[in-house]
Amino acid sequence: MKKTGSTLTMFVIIILALLTLAVKRCNKSRESHTNRTISVNEGDWRHHKLIFTKHARCRMECRDISEEEVEYILVNGVINEQKSKEEDAEATGHCPTYALEGKTNDGQQVRIVFGACDKITKVITAIDLGVEHACDCR
Repeated sequence: MKKTGSTLTMFVIIILALLTLAVKRCNKSRESHTNRTISVNEGDWRHHKLIFTKHARCRMECRDISEEEVEYILVNGVINEQKSKEEDAEATGHCPTYALEGKTNDGQQVRIVFGACDKITKVITAIDLGVEHACDCR
């Protein structure tokens, strides 16, 4: 009976060690890919005609984000992988979306979400990451 108990204990310890290792690897992987800059090949959409959705214009006005600031983030922002949807877009047929984050010239920390379509780039929404705004955009 003692042999079975010690075998079971050893099995539980090994399982816990493997789970701990898996969680650490997952967290490390997530940390290293959370934000990245845009590579030359995937960045072509940054040079397409830029259009602003009605929703984006409303959010920009409410959050005091100008077109120039949006264009600055488009060029200089860093992609937030967790808020971007490249793979889903390919599967559904929608334009891939990229959430770019950065600081504007006036110090506002923002996230701008762009739709990278065939010949146009859509500004989908604009978010002030530092201040919660009560916008009435539909």
